[in-house]
Amino acid sequence: MKDYTQEEVLKILEDIRNEDFSFSSGRVLGSMCTQPLDIAKIAHGMFIESNLGNPGLYPGTKRMEREVIKMQAELLHGTEITGNVLGGGTEANITALWIARNMTKKRQVVFPKSAHFSVHKACDLLGMEPVMVNLDDEYRMDVDALSKTVGDDTAAVIAIAGTTELGAIDPVGEIAEVCSDIFLHVDAAFGGYVIPFLKDLDHEMPPFDFEVGGVNSVGIDAHKMGMATVPSGSILVRSSDYLENITFRSPYLTREEQRSLSGTRCSAGVASTYAAMEFLGKTGYTRIVKDCMDASEHLVKKGEKAGLEPVIKPIMNIVNFRLKKPDDVYKALNGLDWKVSISRNPPALRIVVMPHVTRAIIDDFMVDLERVCKELGEL
Repeated sequence: MKDYTQEEVLKILEDIRNEDFSFSSGRVLGSMCTQPLDIAKIAHGMFIESNLGNPGLYPGTKRMEREVIKMQAELLHGTEITGNVLGGGTEANITALWIARNMTKKRQVVFPKSAHFSVHKACDLLGMEPVMVNLDDEYRMDVDALSKTVGDDTAAVIAIAGTTELGAIDPVGEIAEVCSDIFLHVDAAFGGYVIPFLKDLDHEMPPFDFEVGGVNSVGIDAHKMGMATVPSGSILVRSSDYLENITFRSPYLTREEQRSLSGTRCSAGVASTYAAMEFLGKTGYTRIVKDCMDASEHLVKKGEKAGLEPVIKPIMNIVNFRLKKPDDVYKALNGLDWKVSISRNPPALRIVVMPHVTRAIIDDFMVDLERVCKELGEL
């Protein structure tokens, strides 16, 4: 540690920040996060010291969290839904399996091969048994395979609404029929702020949330397409009774019980999410999703014109182009400061068309992508 002045520290921080890539550059094409709304950043700063781990000191912030959960529940067809704002989808998945394990006293978790790696992390932390099932031809959970896998030892099944690699949506209604007496959690970390607005844009979307009677919990991330700051995710549960299974005494705090994985909870994300949702409303989110889908369609058309084949027609704003050697293309593009990503099942170049990815950026990107693919023998 050194005795710097405030100006010196700020200059050091600025230099460090300049080493990072920013969404405003437009060159980050592989992230499911984006540049937060200005009002979300302001709200984040206003509540930076709030700690909902000790809610008696922050009654206003606690009330705001309830409002956030209420707005998200309305988005997800929920009534009398409760939950917590958390750090993100990983914490939501861990919390859901923690609840399921303690409710059922069972250990097996069944989920599709397309599930986020946080499910494996959750199983490791909770001492649960991960069991993966295959995908169907549309890269969704194979329901027939699921029905042959679940059994008396199954504590929970996880379905995905917006897979990380392709944006695919598992057939949650059919899965719920198989899981009539099994805890069903839906990981909608990405899709939760996309699918409802695609429906408003007349896209045919399958039911995926509390509209399906067998869904017990849903995870949703506001710091992705919700336009809030990092970190801000939520878990919503159908019954407050579920949270009794993860309740621990905290007698030295202003509330004598805690029902969350985190003790100290950074609550600035609550304010950021509240600000974003109240500011944008249904109309604002629908416009953002439409813009992202239009840009995704533009990317697909440019790719097809160049001779690149998409893995699937984009269901949401994620585009994947089939490649023989995606790692080589990824490395070449990374060398040109394009921060893309790769899907492994199937091998492809993955581009997430977030709100900061404009048509002009896509046009610039496609010039480099086409050139790199030709140099590497992909075209």
